[in-house]
Amino acid sequence: MLSKFPIHFQFDGRSYLGQIQPLKSKTGSSMPTNFQVFLNNIYCGEIKRKGSKWETDSPKCAIMMDTIGNHIDWHL
Repeated sequence: MLSKFPIHFQFDGRSYLGQIQPLKSKTGSSMPTNFQVFLNNIYCGEIKRKGSKWETDSPKCAIMMDTIGNHIDWHL
């Protein structure tokens, strides 16, 4: 199981600093597919890997979903 890791990026002229918390897989896989996102000390929601795409039900994460997903891919 991966532990929490830092994330830092620029998006739309604003700087974001935070943490990504991998969640335990419900399928028993050793590689997580769901992640909690914390940016600038605020919980932004959950982002999920669906095949080769990223999904979220959080409006806070939706516009930055691909950027956040790219950072997660780099850590995996």
